[in-house]
Amino acid sequence: MSEGGSAGAAEIARGATAGMLLALVAYLISYFYPSLDALFLALLFGMGARAVLGGGFLSREAVDRSVRFFIPAGIVLYSANIPFYVFKVTNPLRIVEIFWIVALYFALIMAMGAMLRLEKRLTALLATGSAICGASAIAVVSPLIRARREEMSVAIMAITAVGLTGAMVYPILRDLLSISDSAYAFLCGATLHQMGLVKIASSYAGEEVLNSAMAFKGVRVSLIAVAALAVPYLLERKPAFPLFIAGFLILSLLFSFVEGLQATAALVSPFATFAFAVAMASIGLSIDLRSLHRARLRYLNVTYAAWIVVLLFVLITEEAMG
Repeated sequence: MSEGGSAGAAEIARGATAGMLLALVAYLISYFYPSLDALFLALLFGMGARAVLGGGFLSREAVDRSVRFFIPAGIVLYSANIPFYVFKVTNPLRIVEIFWIVALYFALIMAMGAMLRLEKRLTALLATGSAICGASAIAVVSPLIRARREEMSVAIMAITAVGLTGAMVYPILRDLLSISDSAYAFLCGATLHQMGLVKIASSYAGEEVLNSAMAFKGVRVSLIAVAALAVPYLLERKPAFPLFIAGFLILSLLFSFVEGLQATAALVSPFATFAFAVAMASIGLSIDLRSLHRARLRYLNVTYAAWIVVLLFVLITEEAMG
């Protein structure tokens, strides 16, 4: 093997090791503090490590190889998190409401992005993350629309900021507005972004509310399969359909409906989060913080605006329906 090849292999191994170590720390913190998303933490840790180690620590090729491996691996493993079975145990009326909320989230962000002439791929990532399941949805859709690292980073940070705000505000709203348990469970599950934030906000009201909120959130999470197929068509005439997406869709159905595999899904799920976290840490190691300055506050403002509109929509609808 040539000297250049050896150096390249060593750098790739160094990058993968650094990404996995940062991802492991992020995953452990997220495990004990679910409000802190593992993907978000891994991204921040990667950017912090780059600031300390310098931009020459990893080459673009080393980062690309890590991302090209761990994101597809994470997508395939994430099939264990798709709970299609929740459709059998959730009120059909609530399912229809969730469909409307997901569509509203997506339409609002895409429309505001078009009016403000924002980058289409980044706007689509914000719409998908807001409508479905936060950072995980962004990680799934990003390779399908050929999103850049900076776009993924901005989308994950914006989604996390809005979701954390919601998790802090919702318990206050529940007390101020005397929201019923059933309505509060629906509010949390149908509008908050990450799964961990739904747990935090809904557990405040008790275990029964928590279980209901997670079921409603499960309906949204299951729609990530639809997003993986539909979102690329909004941006490209001939979107790519990689083999790992076919594997993701097939395994999602198997994990949801084959009774013997449902226990296995619980074991596989953490590995999906870890694989995504490694990819996010690698991306963070390649991003210069100054390059994110271009995004400014426009994308964050759009994400906040859509969340506020959806929040008001749900509160008014729940009040009207009693």
